[in-house]
Amino acid sequence: MAGTNYPTGLATRTKFGGSAVGFAPAADTKLVTKTAVIRCDAQTAETTTGFSLPAAAIVTDVFLNVITIDATETVDVGTTGTSNDPNGFLAGASLATAGLVYGSLADGAVTRGALLYEITEATTAAARKPCITAGGDPVSYTCSAGSDTAVFDIIIEYKEVVVDA
Repeated sequence: MAGTNYPTGLATRTKFGGSAVGFAPAADTKLVTKTAVIRCDAQTAETTTGFSLPAAAIVTDVFLNVITIDATETVDVGTTGTSNDPNGFLAGASLATAGLVYGSLADGAVTRGALLYEITEATTAAARKPCITAGGDPVSYTCSAGSDTAVFDIIIEYKEVVVDA
């Protein structure tokens, strides 16, 4: 079968294209997996990180690595720009414990932002989803009122869609 190498178990990609006038070669589209790690300190006003997602980005996950804790502080992580959702990735994530912080979908304790989840049943059941609407937008964060001692990394896992014509 064209495009598959069965003896080695490795699948290869075959390009297909088409139109009303017949078959034509398609552009070579690739998904390149990337991770952005952005060091931040506590800011109570929305602060742009200086990192913008690529125009064709599929954000699969966002979490924190808390370096210096602040037991009274939480943080929102989101975007400015077209999607303009300041807590679209994380909403009220705690900075009280050192280490990795992952957004929750627990009923009554959702900290994943609306760009990364959807309600699936009535108003309480939620499911993860990738974000395809924030491509090209700058990433921002806002810490809650409290002391300004927290230091943390925002970790963004995403795939960039690259098309070679």
